[in-house]
Formats: sequence, structure tokens, C-alpha cells
Amino acid sequence: MATRTRDKPAILGGEPAITIAQPDRWNRIGEEEVQLVADMVRRGEMSLAGSGIALEFEKAFADYIGVRHALGVCNGTSSLFSAFYGVKVGPGDELITPSYTWFATFSSCVILGARPVFCEIDPESLMIDPEDARRRITPRTRAIVAVHLWGNVCDMDGLLALSKEKGIPVVEDCSHAHGAEWDGKKVGSLGLASGFSMQGYGAGAKPVAAGEGGVACTSDDEVYQRMLILGHFNRRGMADELTLPEYRPLGGTGLGFKLRPHAVAMALAKIQLDRLPRLLESRRAVVAKLDEALERLPGLAPLKVYPKARRGGFYGNYWGLYKPEELGGLPRDRFLEAFRAEGAAGTARAWIGGGGYAMGHLMTLYKNGFDVFGHGRGPLGEGYKGYREGDLPVTERAYERTISLPVWNDPVPGAIEEYVAALEKLVRNYKDLL
Repeated sequence: MATRTRDKPAILGGEPAITIAQPDRWNRIGEEEVQLVADMVRRGEMSLAGSGIALEFEKAFADYIGVRHALGVCNGTSSLFSAFYGVKVGPGDELITPSYTWFATFSSCVILGARPVFCEIDPESLMIDPEDARRRITPRTRAIVAVHLWGNVCDMDGLLALSKEKGIPVVEDCSHAHGAEWDGKKVGSLGLASGFSMQGYGAGAKPVAAGEGGVACTSDDEVYQRMLILGHFNRRGMADELTLPEYRPLGGTGLGFKLRPHAVAMALAKIQLDRLPRLLESRRAVVAKLDEALERLPGLAPLKVYPKARRGGFYGNYWGLYKPEELGGLPRDRFLEAFRAEGAAGTARAWIGGGGYAMGHLMTLYKNGFDVFGHGRGPLGEGYKGYREGDLPVTERAYERTISLPVWNDPVPGAIEEYVAALEKLVRNYKDLL
């Protein structure tokens, strides 16, 4: 009887398969960070303009990614804002982007006067589909965004070939994928420009975390200097960095934004960057075990990883696909409800149904449009056709088939096995859940 009780889904009265309440032993904040911040406060090092710890971090990050320039900014959204301005996205332009991503991927292009054009994804990898991006290119297309979502890596060969053929730059959104690679090169070094988020500092933080912070990267001198004049006026040493004659006179004023990060944020990020290789090693080991489990279990599948890709970062949990047709049509939400009943509550939480990310083309702003600048001006105003449900059928179907599991940094022995056992139980007893 006890065996039958353990095998019965908890949602139907059985014993939960997951018993470990605190499965992760990783402590992101240690004495090193506490002492560093205390010392900075005592020294009065609470603001910066491109000197000291900021330059140390920027150099270390550029070396790690493999680019000539890395520019610290106040958040990940600002890093993409800088990248778009750097590659000359502006009024009347279009930006091709996947719809399934955090809205900050494309939101800043609107303030530059450009319009996001949403394209389909590969439903097995959740990455942008280069061929669908090709179909949406017009004479107004100024950039294509490669979003390395959840730490997976886009088909960069396909995107870079398209970029070369059409003369349209690729901007990489690497917010989830610190340390991921394509063909041995770090993401963030492959497109003309890239942006990284360093938001958070707790369990749900970005892989390199600063509380609030971001990094914009490029190996192109003009793109970098445009990033500087956008949001780094009065940066120490900026006059020497602005070598191009059209930008050099702007070293003292720039364009009026102030996107510089906080000194403490850069100090914390430097510590996190030093720890990133160890974090990635641990997370990749967890992901490998989850891949193996989803590969063999009916109704579940790991995301497709392109042959030249090496995933990294893994922000926002481990992502896989749910295939209800293999489980008698059992609805995904019913499966996830049963999974949470097995003890996964608090880790599976809202990371379902697209991971809490609304599809961009169905968000009110982009579905209906908006008079951005008033008086009938802006890229989403008069003449904007908007979107409706069904416009991106591949993305919409894939969005409804995603599931997530935790990706811990230092799991307690047996924690992964318990989660896998919970999945195995539900798959084995799916008929009882119908």
C-alpha cells in the first residue's frame, strides 16, 4: 500500500516526490562583497565617471567576451538602448526582433523613433528564425536582434550570413546568456553590438549581477563612440576616447542622457565576473542531467541546441518543451499543477506559459499602437497597423508548449533526482490526471 501511495500523484492524494525544501546551497553574497562595499563607503567612492573600478570591470568584461570595447551602463535596457543608437537605429527605421522575449529587447528602439517588426522563432529552440527574419526585411530595416533567450544560443551562422548579404547589422541581446558561446566565441562578440543585463543580486539574479547594471559591447570604434556620446557625458578620459572628428566635440555634453552605472554596482559585478566560470560549470552539470531526463520521458523534450552552440548563463530557470499529444492530450497547465503539488511550488511558480514573458506582438503597446511623442508623431502612431492573435502562429504555439524547471547553482545532493522522480511519476500516471 505504501508503494502505491508513493507512486500516486500528490494532487490525487499520494505522497509528494519532492521533500527537500531548500535545494540550493549557493550563497551569492559573501563577506568579500560586504567588505568591499563597506570600504567604498568609507572612502566616499560612491560615484564615478569612468575611472577606478568601472574601468577595471570594463576591461575585464571586454577581455572575457572578446571585444575591444565594453561600456558599463545603469541597466540592461540601457545597454540595448546604447547598442541600437550605436548602430544608428533612428526615426523611420525598423528593427526585426523575436516576439517571445522580455519587452526591453525592443522597447528602447521606440524612443529612438524606430518600429519593432516581430518575427517567428524556431519552435524547438525558441531562438529567432533567420529565414522568417529575411522575409520581414524592408528598405527601412536597420538592425536584426539575436536574443539568446534563457541561455540558449541563436543560429548565428544564419543571422550573420543574412547580415552580410543585406548589409544589416546584428545586435545581440545577451541578458540571459553570460558565458554562452557560438563556435568557440562568446556571445556578445559576434554581432556589431551587444547588450548584457546585470540586474539583481539574489537567487533570481542575472549570472553576472550588480544589483542594477548592464554592459554594452562592440569591437567597432564608431559604434563605441556613439555609445559614449549617448549617455556618458563628463566621463573621465572621454575626450581621449572620442577620436572621430564628428564626435570629439561632444565629450563635454553628449546628448543629455546619463546612463553611467553606480560605482558599487561595478565593484559587485567585477566579483561576480570572477566567479562566473565556476557558476557556469555548476549550472551546466545541472542542465545536462535535466536534458537527459527530458530526452527520455514521453511528453517532454529539452530545447534544441544548435551544433555550434554552447549554452551559458541559464537565467530564469531551465526551459524545455511539453508535448501533450504524447500524454493523451493532457493539458500542460494540468501537468504543471500536478508538478507543483509534488513539492515544486516556489520554483515552478510563474515560470510557465512563456516564463511570465508576454509575447511582444500581443502586448497592448504593440498590438494597438500608441502616440509616443504626442501630436500624432512616433513609430506606433498614425499608419501603424499593429498585430493580432494569429499573426505569429509558430511563436504562439511554441509559447504554449514551454515548461521550466529550476537550474540551481549548487544543488543539495538528491535534489535533482527528486525533481526528475516527480516528472517520472506524472508521466507514468498521466492517464489518472486526465
